[in-house]
Amino acid sequence: SATNITTTIYRSHSRHDSDTVFEAEDLPMSDQETFDGSRVSEIKGRKGMIYRPEWFKTILVMISFFLATNLNHLTLAVVMDITSRNPLPDISHSMFKQSHVTRQMTDSATLYGSLGTFFFILFFHKHRSIVIRRLFTIGTVLFIMRAITISVTHIPPSYEDSEIICEEPTQDPTFPIRQYFLRSLNIFTTLGLQTVDNKLYCGDMLFSGHTTTAAISCFILNHYTPKALWPLRIALITICVCAMVGAVLSRAHYTADVVLGYWISSLVFSFYHAFTYVKHRKRALCRPFRRALIFWIMFEMEKNVPYGRVPNDLDWPLPWPQYIKDGFRAWNLKTKTSRAGRVSRFLAKYRLKMHL
Repeated sequence: SATNITTTIYRSHSRHDSDTVFEAEDLPMSDQETFDGSRVSEIKGRKGMIYRPEWFKTILVMISFFLATNLNHLTLAVVMDITSRNPLPDISHSMFKQSHVTRQMTDSATLYGSLGTFFFILFFHKHRSIVIRRLFTIGTVLFIMRAITISVTHIPPSYEDSEIICEEPTQDPTFPIRQYFLRSLNIFTTLGLQTVDNKLYCGDMLFSGHTTTAAISCFILNHYTPKALWPLRIALITICVCAMVGAVLSRAHYTADVVLGYWISSLVFSFYHAFTYVKHRKRALCRPFRRALIFWIMFEMEKNVPYGRVPNDLDWPLPWPQYIKDGFRAWNLKTKTSRAGRVSRFLAKYRLKMHL
């Protein structure tokens, strides 16, 4: 009949229409009984949407991030021969003594915080490919920006004994390309950490790479984890703050490097995610986004992802064991009949509310 044909067309269209809003009654009866009010509000507009992994794009962006970080290493290998060794005045450095212990704290906090975020998303987020793609897209943009700022303005290191701590510049008057590539390779093998060698490569000051890495990891984990995991969010916020404070106290960076690193990271992260909330048909018509140099990058990365917030559901990546998969599903649905569901419900109800 005409009614059945219309219903069939509507259902076929709604699978790809981001404007379709679904109510709790659209869920199976078993799920209706296990969803509380907050969970129903989160599921509205999400049911029926297709989240394609598109792993090819994700791998391509990861390669781009790898090239961007190595561009930073190569830039540092060159500018360390040009940069002065006389530190600039800094209000924080005038108030606190230089601490070598906090330099190690900064490296550890940055490394473990970023790796922890990456592997948590990779193993436990249901839409891991989309989240990882966004993480490395934002990281690529930030590190390309950082390579540009390092190369155009050469700010001296902030160590009070930089002549001892920093690697001596080369005395070769020519442009030793081979030596620069060897330096870049050495920085890459040490992951850019400052505590591996006795002598440090100095000159990559504005803006702080440690702060950028820690901040983006913090933003990603806070944005893409369920509200019930608020203890994990607080832990990573603490790690991020320790990395930024340690960078200043150890004089690995000036205060301005850390402040600008955080601001730029938060602005790029917010700009990118604001773009994902715009409906697809309006993105090309939105002039504030089109003025950005990264507009077409965002457009291509997000054109097959439904607009709005990606559901923060956890998932066990393996088909076995079944009881673990059931536990993750119970956590997502906050079921009262499962221990994982009851824990999730309790943490979500008594969470420490943060504006994140």
